[in-house]
Amino acid sequence: MRLWIGIASVIGAALLVAASAGAAPPDHFTDSDSYTGSESCGSFTNFWSGSFTVNGKTMFDTNGNPVKDVVHESGSELNWRSGSNDSYTVYFDYNIVYTYATDTTSLTGKVIKVTYPGLGLLFHDVGKVVFGPDGEVVAVHGPHDTLEQGQDAYCNAFLAIASGKK
Repeated sequence: MRLWIGIASVIGAALLVAASAGAAPPDHFTDSDSYTGSESCGSFTNFWSGSFTVNGKTMFDTNGNPVKDVVHESGSELNWRSGSNDSYTVYFDYNIVYTYATDTTSLTGKVIKVTYPGLGLLFHDVGKVVFGPDGEVVAVHGPHDTLEQGQDAYCNAFLAIASGKK
């Protein structure tokens, strides 16, 4: 859930930049931030701390109206659980494209990938997801564990790590 909230904030920032721009050449922007949080996994708590970098541009038509935002986001997030030394790192590196004419947003690339030594891939979101004007998912291409499972994907990764150590 936190990833999708972060994506919404990046898109909102891009739209704000686009609304204030008035020239036909692309408007380039960059941003970076860090974050922390936690969420319950029932018998334990998942804590996280991460950072990301955003590079993007808003493209305009000949009248200076925004046509498309193209944003590249990359970063990582350390997750650890209460009551244990278990931890894993989430990596992400993907593109966000917002198209004004259709009011759609697409995410393409390695949205989330988590591996663990000795266990391999724990969960991932890779490929492409398209969101419609109301934020509804209109197309999914590729496996998207966190889109489908939400926080459970993160919690289940810790359970797999704990089981793999026995």
